[in-house]
Amino acid sequence: MLGHSWLAERLRQAIDLLRRVFRFLLSGLPAFLLAIPANWFLVEVLHWPKPVSYLVVLWGQTTLNFFACRRFAFEVKDRPPTLRQYLQFLSGIGLFRLADWGVYTILVEVFSFYYLAVQLFNVAVFALLKFKFAESLFEARKGPCRRN
Repeated sequence: MLGHSWLAERLRQAIDLLRRVFRFLLSGLPAFLLAIPANWFLVEVLHWPKPVSYLVVLWGQTTLNFFACRRFAFEVKDRPPTLRQYLQFLSGIGLFRLADWGVYTILVEVFSFYYLAVQLFNVAVFALLKFKFAESLFEARKGPCRRN
């Protein structure tokens, strides 16, 4: 019986984690859906250099994702002031975005991969790392207030 309750608890935890990751990814979807055409527009219409365009797009995406995470993905009691939490989010996610930008720049500029394909690839590569950081930032205070 002890093994059954342990297994049931682990299964419940895994399902809870999947639900939280899904909510995180879903909250980032609007910014992602804007990022692809924004990057295309800056590169194809305005003829910006791809690394510069992607850097601007990443900053905008990060800012939109902050507000989406704060509102939809993670619900926490006693939130710190928005500006302070935004700067913490920007500095932490900024490190992931810098790595994202570096991978993008190398794959696009050095290896000539198609820039929008690399953008999509990087979303998948960095998503779980960003989730773990965002979770620790937003839920660090007194724990989550989850909607059921």
